[in-house]
Amino acid sequence: MDQFYQQQPQQMYSTAPVAPADTTSILGLNIQDSQFWKGALLGAAVALLLTNESVQKGVVKGVSQLTAAAQSGIEEMKEKFEDAKAEAKAEAGTEAGAEAEA
Repeated sequence: MDQFYQQQPQQMYSTAPVAPADTTSILGLNIQDSQFWKGALLGAAVALLLTNESVQKGVVKGVSQLTAAAQSGIEEMKEKFEDAKAEAKAEAGTEAGAEAEA
């Protein structure tokens, strides 16, 4: 009868150490971590800059100048494209005229 008896495998339990409760944590944030303070200072600086009216005006002015420069560049490219297209048509017309004379 012993030969038909199968022993169930034993379950393995993890014996990983449990980290002690962090006493420097506020709302799950480790306030002694240097990355936390870098992020907090960077966030405060960005918030201060974005709420400053003169900074907002400067950003809007810069974006409008950048947009105007991009539009003038696009217009210049359109003119060059039209010039090249007209030149290609003129050359094609000249070649067709030379073939007709021959």
